[in-house]
Amino acid sequence: MENISILWDLDGTIVDSAGLYYEAYRGVYNKYNLGPLTASEEEYRTRYFGRAFEVFMRDHISETIPDRQMMAMKMDYLRFANEYVVNSEDGGISLLPGVERVLDAFYEKGYPMAIASTSWLPTVVHTLERVGQLEKFANISSGFLLPSKPAPDVFLLAASLNHVPPERCIVFEDSLAGMKGAKNAGMKCAGISTSVSTAQMTDADIKLESYNDLKIEDVEALFR
Repeated sequence: MENISILWDLDGTIVDSAGLYYEAYRGVYNKYNLGPLTASEEEYRTRYFGRAFEVFMRDHISETIPDRQMMAMKMDYLRFANEYVVNSEDGGISLLPGVERVLDAFYEKGYPMAIASTSWLPTVVHTLERVGQLEKFANISSGFLLPSKPAPDVFLLAASLNHVPPERCIVFEDSLAGMKGAKNAGMKCAGISTSVSTAQMTDADIKLESYNDLKIEDVEALFR
């Protein structure tokens, strides 16, 4: 079979890291004296995990935040998250059930894999190191400075780094914005229901309740 490339979102797709980023928001609230963080971790997981920092802040802070201050707060948020990954006992992260089997299978078949994440590049690297998966990825693309998903930019960047055309790529994603971004990039998509139900995955070619449901042959069949 002509080569295909497997592109992966990270947070919520390979690792459960919602608690890590929730704690990073708490760090921002403390540093900038914003009062108590009223959103629960469960609300964050179900409504905001994987969405832009600015969306969460504007939904939970009543006063208008100037763009320059918002950027400073965002950089602190990213720094807090990265420090937590590096310094906490477990990094605040864990592999999602069944995902290691899937990563191993693609890696052993020699399909080039890349990360296409909106997270900060140092945190992506440290996260993959903590869960022992860094070596499996030929390239890592951070969309931190690119238009947010569902814009296709981070996926197109990852495909170009792997030297595989978009139509020969499949994206693994947990967010609806990411799934739409994969389609906007002209790629196939596999959705994993860590944050949304399979019924909501209108842009996914493969809809997974669990990675245990996935057969590698089902991915390969999309490209025949």
